[in-house]
Amino acid sequence: MDIGSIWLSLLSTKHIFYNFAMMKVKLTYLILFAVVLCIISSCNSQYKRQQKAQLLYEEGVRLRSERLSEEATKYFLEALSLVNEVETDGRASLQLRANIKDNLGAMYNKHQMFEDALLMHLSAIDDFKKMNDSVGMMTAWRNCGRAAKSLGWFPKTKEYYDNAFQIAKLLRDDAMIATLYLETGRDYYMEIDDYETAIEYLQNAIDGGLQGNDLDIANMTLGILYYYIDENDKAKPYLERALQSDRAGVKMSVYQTLYGIALNEENLELAMENEQLFLKYMALAEKEHNNENIQRVKAESELAAQKNELDAIHRTKSLKLYLIIAAIFIVALVILLIIKRKIAQDRIKSLEKELQMRDKVMLSSRVFTTAKNLSEHLTADAFNFNLTDADWDDFISMTDLVFDGFSKRLLARFSKLTKNDVRICCLAKNGFSNQVIAVILETQLDSYYKRKMRIKQQKMELSEDTRTFEEIINAI
Repeated sequence: MDIGSIWLSLLSTKHIFYNFAMMKVKLTYLILFAVVLCIISSCNSQYKRQQKAQLLYEEGVRLRSERLSEEATKYFLEALSLVNEVETDGRASLQLRANIKDNLGAMYNKHQMFEDALLMHLSAIDDFKKMNDSVGMMTAWRNCGRAAKSLGWFPKTKEYYDNAFQIAKLLRDDAMIATLYLETGRDYYMEIDDYETAIEYLQNAIDGGLQGNDLDIANMTLGILYYYIDENDKAKPYLERALQSDRAGVKMSVYQTLYGIALNEENLELAMENEQLFLKYMALAEKEHNNENIQRVKAESELAAQKNELDAIHRTKSLKLYLIIAAIFIVALVILLIIKRKIAQDRIKSLEKELQMRDKVMLSSRVFTTAKNLSEHLTADAFNFNLTDADWDDFISMTDLVFDGFSKRLLARFSKLTKNDVRICCLAKNGFSNQVIAVILETQLDSYYKRKMRIKQQKMELSEDTRTFEEIINAI
């Protein structure tokens, strides 16, 4: 082989290696380009998720401000699901996630899902801590206190409010300090019957510059506290100021307290006037409560239907003439139902006998007749009742007779129930409404709702049971 051939061979080999090297470079660039595209696409997708979560959160906040709690909850849940898919833990995503959790916890608390609410607020605090967001932590600690109070965990309530207090004082947030004085006095000291300290906290809250609904609640609570310690002259000015509120629930509680004061002072005319106003705002408050609380809509509807049915039966059986007419109507109706719907005759007769036996037995109980009168006509005379332990024992015995030993079966299943808990369960078993039971127990309607929840979650240990309190009682 000559030198020319060797040189041509070398040039050819060099060209091959050069082409191969260029192909490797191009392939490397293609791979890098593909990786960059994937990163950009991924980042864009993450950004879009976060942006959509932000919009959903803002819409949830708007709906919450309009008291549309069910719709707000749906938006917060969807926003949280999206923001949890964002892989980066940047400050913006952390802030958004913490805000969503804190708002969602408030919705859970409103819907009486108190343990879920507390867990959500505590999780929000963890995110706020990562960002050193003192304002967020302060608000979330306060919300933890509210949830703990609803659960009846009063030592925890004080602990959480104290945590919020410490941050508020460091930040010199006078508005939050005033709010925390209000909530600690009302939710902790009042609940543990330390009325003197509660009054001190409420006064500090008012002096701190409370405004709007918080000021109305503070005045109402101070009036009630002074009434509790028999200082009616001090109670009245605060109660009068609280009447400036546009919330029916506040006015209902004020007029209930003014009714008690008037009775204590033997001013029956004023007592009747306050009692009528109490009834008016109790009905309005119940409407507000139903509109704001999505979990009790179904239960309240069923109870209202049951109450209407019982009212019709009681009114029909109040006069002998109506008894005769009702008997004829029932017989005619039974015949018509047998012909048209082919309903079993034995079942109808059994139902009639059960209703007649129940009314005969229960109408001999003073507690039952008092509650029945409250169901039919909430008048001043109806409020003038004084039920003794003997009356309650008789009522429970009659309930056992009608409902096959109900209280004994109840205690056998839930041994932690107290005597007063059993009374509440028997009233619910007899189908009386929440309003009537609250009045006969001489307590606020909101306090009765919370007491039912404590019985279900703590005494019955059924916090995971999705049924309402009334559904559990009726199943026993």
